[in-house]
Amino acid sequence: MITVRKISSRKDFKRFVRFPTELYKDNPNYIPPMESDEYKMTTKRNAHYSECDQAYFLAEQDGKIVGRIACLIMHRYNEKNNSKYARFSRFDIIDSEEVAHALFDAAFAWAKEMGMEYIHGPLGYDDLEREGLMVYGFESKGSFITSYNAEYYQKHIESYGFEPDARWVEWKFKYPQKMDERVERVANIVEKRYGFHEKHYKNIDEVIKHHKKEFFELLDETFEELYGTFPFNEELQKQIISMFKLVLDQRFLCLVFDKQEKLIGFGLTWPSLADAMQKTKGRMLPFGWIKWLKAIKKPTGVELGIISVKKEYQKLGVTGFIIKKIFDRYAKIPTIKEACTGVQLETNLGAISSLDMFERELIRKKTCYIKKI
Repeated sequence: MITVRKISSRKDFKRFVRFPTELYKDNPNYIPPMESDEYKMTTKRNAHYSECDQAYFLAEQDGKIVGRIACLIMHRYNEKNNSKYARFSRFDIIDSEEVAHALFDAAFAWAKEMGMEYIHGPLGYDDLEREGLMVYGFESKGSFITSYNAEYYQKHIESYGFEPDARWVEWKFKYPQKMDERVERVANIVEKRYGFHEKHYKNIDEVIKHHKKEFFELLDETFEELYGTFPFNEELQKQIISMFKLVLDQRFLCLVFDKQEKLIGFGLTWPSLADAMQKTKGRMLPFGWIKWLKAIKKPTGVELGIISVKKEYQKLGVTGFIIKKIFDRYAKIPTIKEACTGVQLETNLGAISSLDMFERELIRKKTCYIKKI
């Protein structure tokens, strides 16, 4: 018999966080998230805590965990869109329709009680979290910033009556031995015709000190029309900086300015931590940090986390300029063999077409589903 219960104890939250790592312990393509970050999301240390409602559920059978789900109500998202949406998150199950439906029954009952009209997901607390259900690319190894799930999830979600509402794609780049002439040409035009240029700082703290405000203003502007997004408040900005400072490296950051020294775009990338996360099961302590440091100092791959360009400059080749500058720095690190992107909305044709100058391979597709309560 399947039982589903809403959880609140620290013991249960630990079991909740660790369930997918146990579920995928024999899967070479699954990359766990950082456990400490996941624990933080269930406490008042979560920057979203005071302005969202959340419920976490575990499904059990014969005393063993067989599934989990979180249900979130992001009030700022609903205010922005004049909607009554909940989102399901951190959904993991054994291959069982009964388990999937029991978890959704619990999530829908809670969301209905909270006055919501729709549930969509998988989505996290914000757009910088893992999002979407993988529906293609199961043979490819996951990454630090994107989610992985078994193929059977899709049939169990769709059998409950969910329908696709948004789709994302992820790409992999083989590092080019010689940069495409078109890329070089576009980069030169961007510099000479428009006067766009890079600025360099001695460390990440200097970047944050001088450009934190501009950075998040630019993120809010470029994310405004993307699916599932809402503005970053001050507390969330602090949380994001705290989380990403662990993996940011000055070598993999590109800041682009106009002639008036205004930040108009940036590329935020980091060394691939997939292997390190896998080996440590997402745990920094007691010795996981050693593998992290090794992955950062001698990376074999990189993840193109965020590329953000002001709207009025998005058709002027700034994205290609950013990638070219970052790839130039990759060339000085002989251990790097490839790069991969995070998720890109299939409808974000401008961002996708800006990558046409680079040889790339489609490695994963993700879907966000929706269902009326």
